Amino acid sequence: MVRLRLADLELVRLLPTWMRGDLADAALASGVDEVFRSLAPSLAALSVWDAVAWLPEAYLDELAWALDVRWYDSGAPLETKRRLILESDRVHQTQGTVGAVESVISAYFGEGRVVEWPRYSGAPHHFKVYTTDPTAVGSNLERFLDMLHKVKRLSSKLDSVMIGLFATSPQGRGWP
Repeated sequence: MVRLRLADLELVRLLPTWMRGDLADAALASGVDEVFRSLAPSLAALSVWDAVAWLPEAYLDELAWALDVRWYDSGAPLETKRRLILESDRVHQTQGTVGAVESVISAYFGEGRVVEWPRYSGAPHHFKVYTTDPTAVGSNLERFLDMLHKVKRLSSKLDSVMIGLFATSPQGRGWP
């Protein structure tokens, strides 16, 4: 079996004989080859994303370090690690926002919701976290606070963590 590598691709050789003699076709093929060669390392990295679902735990830990996932905990359950890595780009892009905080809370503790200060008449830049997982304030409190500090806006202050069972999902009614 012959494996075709993007870094070694020569599209001119793949052109039909009648097109190889055309200078425009050959130039276009050569230009595409240059683009492929420059993108080949980046494209190779994409195959790692496809494999996150079955990568060994040690590899996930290394990948989290390489991706600078500061809210990653090497002691977390395997599925949590996978979720944190898969969502790391989105959290990096939105770090400091409610969405980033909710994404990380959900990865570690299941359902979670952030309520900002205007919704409960709190002090400016304060917020509360609501979750259904009692371990967020129990055995995992240090992990929770450390993770929260790494993804929240630095000027924001946590007022409280509320644990409870809510009538509907975080997207529906019933949550604060």
